Amino acid sequence: MQRLANLRIDFALEWAALAGLAALDLLWARAIGFHLMVGWSDGKLVGAGIIVMILLRLFWSRGGMMAEYFSLTAAATAVFAVLSYLSLASSGALVDAQLLAADRILRFDWMAGYHFLLVHPAILAVLKFAYESMVYQALYFCVLFALMGNKRHLREMFWLVLVTGLLTSAGVVLFPALGPFKAFGVVPASGSFIPEMEHIKSGRDLNFTMSRMTGVVSFPSFHTAMSLAYVWGFRGTGPIGWAIAGLNLLMLCAIPWYGGHYLVDMIAGAATMLLSLALVKTAPLAWTRLTAANASPGYAAKSADAY
Repeated sequence: MQRLANLRIDFALEWAALAGLAALDLLWARAIGFHLMVGWSDGKLVGAGIIVMILLRLFWSRGGMMAEYFSLTAAATAVFAVLSYLSLASSGALVDAQLLAADRILRFDWMAGYHFLLVHPAILAVLKFAYESMVYQALYFCVLFALMGNKRHLREMFWLVLVTGLLTSAGVVLFPALGPFKAFGVVPASGSFIPEMEHIKSGRDLNFTMSRMTGVVSFPSFHTAMSLAYVWGFRGTGPIGWAIAGLNLLMLCAIPWYGGHYLVDMIAGAATMLLSLALVKTAPLAWTRLTAANASPGYAAKSADAY
């Protein structure tokens, strides 16, 4: 009976929120004629994680938590990838000229950095490693805090990513841009995602394959927001936290040239992360106060005194 009792869901509210976003994706896609081709292989990570979760929960509750959180984040990645495409497809005129002008006001010379990296391949390789470490940081975060049994911290990070994803998707709708690779006519070091973005902006033949989706978020920079989010997420872990902070500092240096971002994209991404963190940290407090106020006058007064 105890083993059967272990077959619980640790992140029910998070799954419900993700299901709501998936429903939004579906309704939005139908409204604009967006078609997504999904194969069985696209769901293998989520499915495998759920199967492992069920098996582990019978014998190891923290392992089950780890597998569930892995499945949750894998599913969230897919849902937000689709949301970003829908946001760009529904956006207005490109604002690259305005973003580039803002960079010039800040005296940020994107092309100077690009040429510097071309003649320093060792530095380029280090920045590439840092830029591509995001998925490994997410995986390590899942493993570390699940092993620690820190479900609260896992949940906070999920909501931070979710709110950040919503705000950056809103940024795509309001401030669509193709980025400096297009503005300066150079080829990205990690392969060009510009044709995909131009295809989306054309509004024609909106048929896409899940497995071939690329990053299409320019302003604000989601990568910037996530690099700072993981610095926050790994806080208090001693040498691990310092190592993650150093890795993300390198990632920030890589973002303009590997992610194809203007400096103002990164500034907006940092602001988005801070706003998201503020919302995530204050929402439970606001909810507690609201429920306390609705409970009874005496209970509300005690709760107010406690805060």
